[in-house]
Amino acid sequence: MIAKDELPEFRDTIHFRELNEFRFVPSTTDFTAVGEALGLLNLFELFKSAGQRVQVKAARLVDFESVKRGNTILLGGNQSWSGRIFLYPEGFSFHSGVVSNKAPRAGEQAFYKPEFDPVTNSLRRDYALVLMLPNETRERRILLVYGIYTQGSQAAIEYITNPERLAELRKALAGLAHDKNTVPEFFQVLLTTTVENYVPGNVSLVSARVIPE
Repeated sequence: MIAKDELPEFRDTIHFRELNEFRFVPSTTDFTAVGEALGLLNLFELFKSAGQRVQVKAARLVDFESVKRGNTILLGGNQSWSGRIFLYPEGFSFHSGVVSNKAPRAGEQAFYKPEFDPVTNSLRRDYALVLMLPNETRERRILLVYGIYTQGSQAAIEYITNPERLAELRKALAGLAHDKNTVPEFFQVLLTTTVENYVPGNVSLVSARVIPE
């Protein structure tokens, strides 16, 4: 704890006026993959209902060769090598803590930034990307789900494992197809979620892109 009077440089800021004291608290959510871990529970339930088994590995135990051998789901790619290798640069991409939109369409922004509370500096809005890509042999697929922060990852996983929201996503993707009916095999989706007390809230679809086969 630091007394307010010991930080005169903050005297004219909203932080000085609104806060009784300053506390520096280390984050316990940003880099511990809490959202990804909780999201795994949703994925387990989804595959269990379909009679499928999954094998879980920590990121440090996964290499590119293992990804090429079968269908793979990678979570939290913004914090690891997967987010730098499996990209669709013509659509959305992470850069310096924001989502860049290379070719904004009508109503879209060029950049999507996380939002923070001006007083507490806690996260209020996060963004996440969902990518369905072919692996190197194009015989299997790779699904990547990752947010700017772990809350975005959790919200995105909950979105794609919720039957009603998944139907919403399928409709949006089909609308991008040439026949306006077929869901494309490969795609990229940008999602956003509100965050309160470090917990993701309302998640919504921002935009989507079809990735050419």
